[in-house]
Amino acid sequence: MITFAASGFGVLSTLCFIISFQVKSNKKLYLTQSAANVFYGTQFYLLGATGGLFNMGMQIVRNLLLCKMGDWKWLNHPAMAPVLCLPSLIYMIACWSGPLDLLPFIAMTAGTFGYWTNDARKLRMAELIFVSPAWLMYDLFQGAYGGVLNEAVILGSVAFSIIRFGWAGLAELNENAGGLKECQA
Repeated sequence: MITFAASGFGVLSTLCFIISFQVKSNKKLYLTQSAANVFYGTQFYLLGATGGLFNMGMQIVRNLLLCKMGDWKWLNHPAMAPVLCLPSLIYMIACWSGPLDLLPFIAMTAGTFGYWTNDARKLRMAELIFVSPAWLMYDLFQGAYGGVLNEAVILGSVAFSIIRFGWAGLAELNENAGGLKECQA
C-alpha cells in the first residue's frame, strides 16, 4: 500500500513537471519544479529513501535561490554551485550505505552545475547525461515507479526540446531570452 501511495506522489510530481515545461518565465518554472520536488520528496519519504528525500530538499533550495539571482548579486558568484552541492556531499558521506547513495548526489550536483551555467545547451546535456539517468536508476532501485515515469517524461521533453529548437537554436535562446538567470514574474 505504501508503494502505491508513494507512486501516486511520483505521478503528481510528473504532472507538476509537465506544467513547468509550459510556463513562460523561469521564476514560474523554478517554483513549479519546486512543488514537483515536494511531491517527489514525499514519495522518497514514504519509501524510506532518505538520500533522495534530502536531495529533493536541496533542489528546492537551489530552485528558490535561482529565482533570486537577478536580485541577489552574490548568487552569481562562481563558488555558489559548489557551495550548494556541499551539503549533498556531506550527507552522502555521513549516511553512506552503499553505491546507490551516489545517484542522488550525482543528480543534484550535475543539475546544480547545469542550472548555474546560464546555458540552455549545457543544462539540457547535464539533464540528459547525468541528472535524469541518475534519478531514473535510483527510482528503479527504490521502487519509486512514479519517479521512473517522471524521469522518462523529463528525458523525452529534453530530447524533444533539442529536436524542436536545434542545437544552434538553443544557443540563440540564451542570447534572446537572457539565459536561465533571467527570472521574470
